[in-house]
Amino acid sequence: MTTRIGLVADSHSDLCDWPAVLETVRAALGPVDLVLHCGDITASEALDDLETIAPVRATRSEGDPPAAPPRLVEGPTVVDVGGRAIALAFARPDAAPDGVAAVVFGGTHAASVETIDGVLWVNPGSPSLSKARSVAVLTLDDDGRAQADVIAL
Repeated sequence: MTTRIGLVADSHSDLCDWPAVLETVRAALGPVDLVLHCGDITASEALDDLETIAPVRATRSEGDPPAAPPRLVEGPTVVDVGGRAIALAFARPDAAPDGVAAVVFGGTHAASVETIDGVLWVNPGSPSLSKARSVAVLTLDDDGRAQADVIAL
């Protein structure tokens, strides 16, 4: 079974029209099994809102609410998604943890997808505070292969 994961970063829900951004994100992601948020959410209510799309796992940045595991954790962290490991961080880590299929990170407001030494590295960009607003969808197939598509908003 293929798993679809919505990727969001740098939402800055306190600095934008969050209800409008949320609806744009919802439409762009479509049906997903999980939402991973890579920091700069800025309000726990925004995590509640994202949970109306799918269950949420998020990592903190300095401006985010205090950690409230398992939904909001200090990062970087590794998230188990159906037996496959995904690294989740606010800022791009120096290296991928052993055994992960993908590294998902934010902090730059600029989307990117690249493969390094067989590991997929994805920054979904920002849905709110970027000239090129975006989110991404990470797809994990039955064989553990990871693929990501950036979705312009």
